[in-house]
Amino acid sequence: MIGTRARGGRRVATVLAVLFLTSGAVLGPGAWAEPPGDDDVREARAAVGAAELDVAGAEARLDEIRGRLATAEAAVQTAAEDYAVAREALGAAQEATRQARALAVKAHAGEVEARSSLAEGYRLSARRDAGLGALGVVTGAGDVRDVVEGDAAQRALDRKIAAALTTHADARAAAEAADARWTAAKEVQADASRVAHEAFDAARAAAADLEARTAAAERERAALVERLAELRRTSVEIERERQEAREAAADRAREREARERRHAEGTADDGADRPAAPEGGADTAPPSDGDRPDSRPDSRPDARPDARPESRPEPRPAPEPASEPAPRPNPAPRPNPAPQPEPAPPVSGVGVGSAKQGLSALAWARSKIGTMYQWGGTGNPGYDCSGLTSGAWSAAGVWITRSSRSQYLTVGKVSYGRLRPGDLIFYANDTSDPSTIRHVALYAGNGMMVEAPRPGIAVRETPVRWAETMPYAGRP
Repeated sequence: MIGTRARGGRRVATVLAVLFLTSGAVLGPGAWAEPPGDDDVREARAAVGAAELDVAGAEARLDEIRGRLATAEAAVQTAAEDYAVAREALGAAQEATRQARALAVKAHAGEVEARSSLAEGYRLSARRDAGLGALGVVTGAGDVRDVVEGDAAQRALDRKIAAALTTHADARAAAEAADARWTAAKEVQADASRVAHEAFDAARAAAADLEARTAAAERERAALVERLAELRRTSVEIERERQEAREAAADRAREREARERRHAEGTADDGADRPAAPEGGADTAPPSDGDRPDSRPDSRPDARPDARPESRPEPRPAPEPASEPAPRPNPAPRPNPAPQPEPAPPVSGVGVGSAKQGLSALAWARSKIGTMYQWGGTGNPGYDCSGLTSGAWSAAGVWITRSSRSQYLTVGKVSYGRLRPGDLIFYANDTSDPSTIRHVALYAGNGMMVEAPRPGIAVRETPVRWAETMPYAGRP
């Protein structure tokens, strides 16, 4: 231990000396260049800290670094989803403003028409008053009938003017209400635009923070691996491989636990005694909605003859020579009444997409593999996570909402034991709270999924990550 501390002390002194000597060139007697930057200081401190750690401490620090990077990556996805939600709200606000403007234009046109009608009534009244006043009517009338008809015409004109006044008043009120609605819609749009810009700035800041943390983590990781090689008297390459294997094993254990938990929950909710899917993925579980002919209880190869109704008559000896001593597992026609089907998975929302449409959505998403991630992207030119899923299902003929949070709330829900290609897998910071959903991907079958993960990473097909998944998958 004394020798280790001595080596650690020498390493600390060496690092500090190097930092001091390389911080700048001598400019003159007593003059030095700019002091070391923040990155230099952090790197030096990381090296100093690594030099003071033993094996357990170095590995614990590596695990801590991975955890912080995972948290930072989740923050980027959360910020990206916040931006997608803000853009969705902005789009709705823009549409509301457009509709309010159209109503205002229509209302003003109605007011102009009502005003014209009212003005016409007043002009007729003025002309009548000029030539057919009370005295004019009497003196100019040929007989009593003329007087009566003139009076009727005056009453008709008065009614026309009264109706025009009412129409104009209503039209003016409608125009004022439409103007108020338009003004309010524009204010909402301005607020939504501001929120969207703030969300975008926050998302870019989160991505920049992740990039800086990643760079710093790589430097510190390198120092820690070097320290482990020194402590174990191995090479840096061997220690790097050792740590990669250790991290991969930890990831597999965590994913296996999360997968088993999700499938166990799904089995309990379905009410069926169905084992969890193996490590290859969820495809081996029976599909829902009768996707396969052998999903019916009486058509499974292991169906027993005694599962049939007891009231079924004995086989007749003739004229049925083809009958066998024991019934086959899959005879035709099916018995009546049929056995009770397996309970359907819990459903929230309405799933209208067929299995064929799910395959079509998946094929479309796969065609975008290699396309770079784009903030709020819906294909011009790139995609974000929910832009990819909404575009895929739109191409399959099923409209779904824009953001992953609203998608989870509106699509049908299926347990993970019943996943089929094209279904949606959602990830959240708090899986009990849909408002914290941060990411969505399309299930591709065989334990794989297609996703637009985050800035800097293109659309890809990758193994399903089971940790932090929502309790149910989604089926549009």
